[in-house]
Amino acid sequence: MDPIRTFLAIPLPSEIRDYLISFVQPIMDRDNHINWVKQENIHITIAFLGDTDPTVVEEQAKGIEDLLVQYPAVDMGLTDTGIFPHANNPRVLWVGAMPFNTSLVNLVGGLKDHLRSLGYELDNRKFQPHITLGRVKSISRKSNFIHDFLSSEVRAMDFTVGEIIWYESTLTAAGAVYKELKTFKLKVGGQG
Repeated sequence: MDPIRTFLAIPLPSEIRDYLISFVQPIMDRDNHINWVKQENIHITIAFLGDTDPTVVEEQAKGIEDLLVQYPAVDMGLTDTGIFPHANNPRVLWVGAMPFNTSLVNLVGGLKDHLRSLGYELDNRKFQPHITLGRVKSISRKSNFIHDFLSSEVRAMDFTVGEIIWYESTLTAAGAVYKELKTFKLKVGGQG
């Protein structure tokens, strides 16, 4: 069986996704070539697993579930705009999301350790929770656009993370299509 591309992510409430779509609408410009993330695909990636053997998903999901149920729900809030890798070479436009304490860092660290023990090669960069809004191909009037994007004020919105989803990602000409493989609930009661 052919491998599938997968990742683990935090789903976002519909009101956050609605807000982020309305947030980028004023800066969408036909002269720019930016692949904007579809509303239903807006999320916070925790770990990109890449090629995954579909025959092991059920078995691995049990171990991930046993791990994640030990971690409490996490309260987070939107922060500000940002660009990867930097403003002189914009590739990804994003809005930050910060947890109100260290519980998310602990969860992500424990999850990544577990995934590495399963043989996944994960990105070693420090986890920086962010919500990708668009992937840049080219921008006309780059300095104006970057200035406008980085100086846009993000509304303060809080949300609670109560689950993590394991997604399959299929790349198509119209963009990525995500399919939920498994949903993992965090510990019931008491927020982190």
